[in-house]
Amino acid sequence: MAGDLALSVAVGAVGVTSDLAMNGAVPMVLVPDVPWQGLWVQVAGAAALLARRRFPLAVVLTLIPLGYLEVPLAMPFALYALGAYRGDRWQLIVVAGLALLVMSHLWQADSLSLALQLVSICGLAVVPATVLGLYADSQRRLNRALADRAERAEREQRFLAEQARAEERTRLAREMHDVVTHHVSLMVLQAGSLRMAAPTGEVRQAAEELRATGRRALDELREVVGVLHDAGPVELAPQPTLVDVSRLVAESGLDVELVQDEGITVSPALGRTAYRVVQEALTNARKHAPGAAVLVRLSRQDSALLVSVRNAVAATEAFVLPASSRTGLLGLRQRVELVGGVLHAAPTAEGGFELTAALPVVTP
Repeated sequence: MAGDLALSVAVGAVGVTSDLAMNGAVPMVLVPDVPWQGLWVQVAGAAALLARRRFPLAVVLTLIPLGYLEVPLAMPFALYALGAYRGDRWQLIVVAGLALLVMSHLWQADSLSLALQLVSICGLAVVPATVLGLYADSQRRLNRALADRAERAEREQRFLAEQARAEERTRLAREMHDVVTHHVSLMVLQAGSLRMAAPTGEVRQAAEELRATGRRALDELREVVGVLHDAGPVELAPQPTLVDVSRLVAESGLDVELVQDEGITVSPALGRTAYRVVQEALTNARKHAPGAAVLVRLSRQDSALLVSVRNAVAATEAFVLPASSRTGLLGLRQRVELVGGVLHAAPTAEGGFELTAALPVVTP
């Protein structure tokens, strides 16, 4: 408001002074025939500029009838405000043409040269202001488009970051289940075996404490996996490959027979998936069929790698482990499907259990 008030006062002062000068008045002295009509036109036009931001069209339409009496100095500022704050280009062009027609009094011109002269004089007050208004409108549209594009890019970046974070958390949860649960479950079962075969009471008590600690670790681990599941960060390294299956079998502590075809070569991603299949199957065999014989078979058939893990019926009484989180096979199935494979898990006719995965050699 302060800027609009200053502009209005300045335009009014300059308009009144120029009108007096053109009609023979000198500073501080007025000739007898004062041009009151022109003075009121300049003052009214300057006062209308106070509303040029909120009601630019109304201000221009108010100045057009005044322009019939005398060209108000406020007209260029009103036309510029109409283009800059209203943003309707065609409306600005039509209103500017109407203002030029009214102020030039074309219908009173008796010759073409006089008409051109009138249009040229009045055009000095209309055309530059109209062009500047159109330019201001274009700049405002451009700035708005750039701001919208930057905001949209920022939103997309935040969305992609959240999506990547969720994927990483899910992968971390799967890795924790596959790696840590495998070893902790092995520790609990071996502690249970040590407790039953302990020669003294002290050893038996120590084994029981070790087994209880492992069970609590499994419970807490499953809580952490539940928090991280569906939500992402570092990738565990180094990642296992197909050649690590033999080490996994040797460290399992089970009666495992490994049958593997010679010369099987697969990509790191496929080898890692096959390793996880065998790892999950051995973990389930320890939990649900302790003491049972397990057969692990890795074979190449056409363009697929076949991974089969079959265990017989439990040979000893199973130690009670915490309730399964039921995410092992689900995560394993998702992992297999990510490389384009198929996972099948079902009991056997003899009462055991078999886990089979067909993995394409060419990973999609």
